Amino acid sequence: MSMQWQYVGTLTLPADIPTAVLNEWRETLKSEQSRIYTALTTKIPGEPEFKDRIADASSDRFEEFLASVGGSWDADEIKIKQRVKLARAYNSWKSGIDAAYGEGGYFPDRVDAKADKFKLVRYVLGAVGYKADPSAPYGVWNPVVMGVLLLRGDTRPLRYMDANDSFNGSLHACFDPTRGRYVTPAIIAHAVKACVLAKFADEGGLTAMRDTILSNANTVIAEFVAVALNDEHKAEGYSVTYELSWDAAAALPKVTVTDMHPAA
Repeated sequence: MSMQWQYVGTLTLPADIPTAVLNEWRETLKSEQSRIYTALTTKIPGEPEFKDRIADASSDRFEEFLASVGGSWDADEIKIKQRVKLARAYNSWKSGIDAAYGEGGYFPDRVDAKADKFKLVRYVLGAVGYKADPSAPYGVWNPVVMGVLLLRGDTRPLRYMDANDSFNGSLHACFDPTRGRYVTPAIIAHAVKACVLAKFADEGGLTAMRDTILSNANTVIAEFVAVALNDEHKAEGYSVTYELSWDAAAALPKVTVTDMHPAA
């Protein structure tokens, strides 16, 4: 086989997020207060619905989760405590949502108080980019998205590459136009999650787990890629890969996308 084209892009990690992003998140979320309250009280209008749709539903799933737990865990006792506590929790739940989301509730104040935690979205922006601010370190598209768009034969990313990106060869669409469009969000979502978790693991000194996270993600992404390939690239002699790895110099994940064709 010979390489038709290859893209390599290392993620960035902005020191902060654009003020516009933070303000939009804050104001949009606060404006949803009454809608959230209406949705909750419509779905759970009283205690019978709470027991059926929250308490019993949660306890049933929790018991399934603990079904294989043994050893030093007293699974039966844990399941009993969880079920009986939830079964009597309606009044506490109702007073809680009234206080938070009802008229004059504290929800907007809590949104403002937690705004700094939302700044963790900078890890996501480092993976996908931010179209409203094409300057570094945000970029119109960052590597996770660039790699998928190139697989679809989209030439726009080539216009927005920076020092963190490289491209060699002649771009050739690898994805089927229909299947590629529907699979794209799945690849992006899985790659973003893996890249963020890998960076968190690295920051916590868990380097082996960091590498495992990226390796496991590659296995799943390879399955997505296989579904999206066009007929040409499903033929013998072709190989298309979208792989995540760790860039030790940058201390960040990188994306490598390669389109291999049969040797001429």
